[in-house]
Amino acid sequence: MRKNIPPRAAALVCWIMSLFAFLLGFIGLINHEMTTFYIALVLIIIFMILLPKIFWRCPHCGASLPASGMMRMRFCPYCNKPL
Repeated sequence: MRKNIPPRAAALVCWIMSLFAFLLGFIGLINHEMTTFYIALVLIIIFMILLPKIFWRCPHCGASLPASGMMRMRFCPYCNKPL
């Protein structure tokens, strides 16, 4: 059985890693290193789309929470219990 990660911690990790990926992409564009830029794009997809779908879940009902507004979300929109 998988141990649940607290939703607020999962959201924070996803946002921090997304900001890191954006910074890496920006550095790749400035230095004209397209390999670094493409790696940053893949990281952005992973940290902004895939990981929130897997780990950003309600600890009470288990529903996948919407990714938009995940840092401000305090209650589950499906069961209305605190996150």
